[in-house]
Amino acid sequence: MAAILDHRSNHLTDTLTIPVSSKFGYLLYPTLAVTLFLSAYRVVLKDYHGYLALGPGGTPSTFAGYLKVTYLRLFTIKDPFQPPSLAKATFPSNSYLRELPRRSGPRPTVAGIAPHRQVDQKCSADLHHVLRNAIHSLAAAHPSLIRKGTSCFEKNGLALFLSACAQSDPPDSTQYPAPSHLNPTCANTGEICHLHATDSSMHITLHPLDAALVLASGWGERHPLAGCSIHGKCLLPSGFVMVYAPRDEADVKTVMEIVRAGAWWVGGVDLGGAKVP
Repeated sequence: MAAILDHRSNHLTDTLTIPVSSKFGYLLYPTLAVTLFLSAYRVVLKDYHGYLALGPGGTPSTFAGYLKVTYLRLFTIKDPFQPPSLAKATFPSNSYLRELPRRSGPRPTVAGIAPHRQVDQKCSADLHHVLRNAIHSLAAAHPSLIRKGTSCFEKNGLALFLSACAQSDPPDSTQYPAPSHLNPTCANTGEICHLHATDSSMHITLHPLDAALVLASGWGERHPLAGCSIHGKCLLPSGFVMVYAPRDEADVKTVMEIVRAGAWWVGGVDLGGAKVP
């Protein structure tokens, strides 16, 4: 009988006694959860501050805007240096640029989606004004074709828009049902390009072959969402390219030639006076 009672006493003691490993478990799991939370918080906070550091863009500089951009990362293109494909029905059929000088030196570092910005190799304030004045001069030289305004894509920043196109109807009117611009950009506003005040880079929508030449010559890269479809909606044209900030006045001339190529794609207009053949 004593043996039986002793056995039951030992069994009860074992039942009520928490193993050492379980005691540690009660402390380990909450500690691990807090550690993981703090680590994730630091990563998100650093990423959020990086987003804010890019400055104003097409998405509000708020945490809600950051969450939207974080979601958009799921849809970005794999290689921003891969040119857009050339469709059979591309019009204008020929590109604008015949050649570009090779951009010397390494490419700048680019970050973000909206905003999408160059984070180094930025030009001086004086050179920024040279570029800005060149944009104003181009618009002034073609008042019947070009107008200035605020970017439709970015909701801020100087932009050029095409007011008219070379032909009202491309060859295949069934595929192109009487557009006001040959290749619509942002809500069919005819936006050719816009300038970023924070880094002096530009976004320009280009003919696929012109985009390929710009990429190959080292002057720019495609936007991470260029040509991407999100829930059945294409947010940006496939030829939507960032052109890097100029480093000297020779670079400004090259950048402005790329801007003229943008006008060619949007409306088939050669700002030197020619029209689509």
